[in-house]
Amino acid sequence: MPLIDTSLITPEAMPAAKRQVYNGLDCMLTLEVFEEIQRLTNAEPLAYNFARALQGPILEIMLRGFAVDKNERANGLFKLKGRIAHLQTLLDRLAHAVWDKPLNPRSPLQLQHFFYHAMAIPEIWTSKKGERKLSMDRDTLEKLDLHLYARPIVATILAIRGIAKQIEVLETEVSADGRMRTSYNIGGTETGRLSSSAASDGTGSNLQNIEPALRRMFISDPGQALIVIDLEQAESREVGWLCGTIFNDWTYLNACEDGDLHTTTCKLIWPKLPWTADPRANKALAEQNFYRHYSYRDMSKRGGHGSNYYGKPFTMARHLKVPASLMVDFQNRYFAAFPAIPLWHRWVASQLQTTSTLTTPWGRERQFFGRASDDTTLREAIAYSPQSATADRTNLGLLKIWQSLPQVQLLAQTHDSVTFQCPQSMVDEVVPQALACMEIPISAAGRTMIVPGEAKVGFNWAYWHEKTNPNGLKKWKPGLALSRMDSLSHPLG
Repeated sequence: MPLIDTSLITPEAMPAAKRQVYNGLDCMLTLEVFEEIQRLTNAEPLAYNFARALQGPILEIMLRGFAVDKNERANGLFKLKGRIAHLQTLLDRLAHAVWDKPLNPRSPLQLQHFFYHAMAIPEIWTSKKGERKLSMDRDTLEKLDLHLYARPIVATILAIRGIAKQIEVLETEVSADGRMRTSYNIGGTETGRLSSSAASDGTGSNLQNIEPALRRMFISDPGQALIVIDLEQAESREVGWLCGTIFNDWTYLNACEDGDLHTTTCKLIWPKLPWTADPRANKALAEQNFYRHYSYRDMSKRGGHGSNYYGKPFTMARHLKVPASLMVDFQNRYFAAFPAIPLWHRWVASQLQTTSTLTTPWGRERQFFGRASDDTTLREAIAYSPQSATADRTNLGLLKIWQSLPQVQLLAQTHDSVTFQCPQSMVDEVVPQALACMEIPISAAGRTMIVPGEAKVGFNWAYWHEKTNPNGLKKWKPGLALSRMDSLSHPLG
């Protein structure tokens, strides 16, 4: 390789190896910038080093891919296409009653004419990145759902679109070896979460957001058992940790660690219900109907999660399809039970106003460039620490499994869970070790928190059902009998 002294080069005297000069200058300039940044601080670049360490296991996942049951995939496509044809027939019948012709659920222009002209519903304008437009996205359709006569039509359109997305996943090209691969981006998000997309060869898809009904097509290899470890209520526990370490109020974390967060929350929000000392009886009481098809427990789970992340009563009421007054009452009760949560919201707002910077309990720092007074920026900042801490906790567990369990083959990471396979005969040996890798303690203010993991074991990626999915994932316990059945074609559901 020739040595080129760039200090002596002029544009007129550029050597023949122009590309070598260009690439060399590009690399050296990057190195100079890096060395200058290093001189500005003595702190160890934790996030950067962690991202580099993750390259090994993530590359292994990307190269290995996930085995696909082609029969299950074909059966799923057949069933879903039948459903979408049935729904399209139903939609056309409803549309004919309005304007005497069918309706294309994927045509924004046709939907605008249908709802705003034929049905005479007032136009719903949205603003995205400063541009006002007539959109027909899910958010707009959910607002149209408030109109009684539009409700069955909107429901059918959303159902068709949902199934169309599932069909798109099933029709995704699989590699020639019968495996589906995905490309993970370690540094693709501000929170530290991994993002994923199609593989580099154009096959595969984003495996982090696969619908539960479609996961049956993803299977373990012969002789291997599939294991999934989920972190239980990870983001909720991170919210409780922040409330405890910032305000010394451990009420919410105590509720998370009580064993049944949502029943405990119900007891605090609705104290006049006939609660007992029997946890099973209390859970059954919490499962009783509260409003329409929502139980008290449903409201605790959905309403609590939205309230933690600064959801407003009207917005949450629209998404949950309940009256706004009900959500106002719920939030009043919820924040009375957990007063540190609104205090934390205000603390995050003050951080935005004063420093525009937040640092998670795991040391990941982020600067926010949006307007500090904007609700969008505030909601993003509130969600940042719990989501980022959960991502780092999950990724650190994945890294530890990869480093310490050579008998394990990693297959997927899905935000708060890790999926891998190991020889079927080694399940009882591997699962406790993998759980130990995932259950990482963090300590502060005289308290230690461990987010527990739950392991499920099976031979395909969907949940077990005795009749419809006997090869699915069961909750692991020592000595669990595992027997792989022949590939069966069952309806999705």
